[in-house]
Amino acid sequence: MPSDLFQKWLRAAPSSNPTVTLYKERAGGRAIGLAALKKLLAEHFVGEEVIVRAGGYAKSAAIIANSLPSSKRTRSGDLCELLATEHIRSETAFRIPINKLRWKSDRQMPMHGNDVIGVNAMASPVRVIKGECKSRASFGNAVVKEAADGLDKHEGRPNPSTLAFIAKRLYEDDRDGEADVFRDLLCAAAIAPKNITHMIFAMTGNDPSKHLADAPKPKQPGITRTGVGIHIGDHGEFVHAVFEPDGS
Repeated sequence: MPSDLFQKWLRAAPSSNPTVTLYKERAGGRAIGLAALKKLLAEHFVGEEVIVRAGGYAKSAAIIANSLPSSKRTRSGDLCELLATEHIRSETAFRIPINKLRWKSDRQMPMHGNDVIGVNAMASPVRVIKGECKSRASFGNAVVKEAADGLDKHEGRPNPSTLAFIAKRLYEDDRDGEADVFRDLLCAAAIAPKNITHMIFAMTGNDPSKHLADAPKPKQPGITRTGVGIHIGDHGEFVHAVFEPDGS
């Protein structure tokens, strides 16, 4: 189920570019955001079923702690991916069926493949969103270009390895209908460029709006490219507070 994180913690800020959505924290919203994000960490990195089977939060504390990254760089990147996932789920018509951070083999390393892949299976034909996530204290055009280059790989389509990864996890969970959608998308011809949306998602210490608006157009004609930014002035301190048990 989509969370209400973006409604309670953030507010949409005015943007002069229709392809860019900018969020800032609501007045007094920091405590609300931190409380919600700490719960979402356990959900994205471990999952409720594992926690229940392990005997609850107290008995699974070591599992949770050793699933979360402790390095600044990985924390920053993983949090940005978590936020992008929650944004797509709550603020768009696309759906992301799994929390893929649960399958990290090393908590200090980022996962390979596309950061986020979502589908709108209610559309005919199916529509796809492919996202690159960038978390920086200072966000500029070089970071935008890096994200755009990543989105342009595989002719702008989702990485087949990422699609296969999601399909396998869904089949393992007996969610065959959802898995079939990702299986079928592995045929490149199944995704026309006009049915693909690219998203550059940024969590930054400076206002990323202008840089997102100046993002290069997709190399593959027909693909839509959008930008979403969360401007948090004390970027590093905020990331630290999300992951630390006492929030300090």
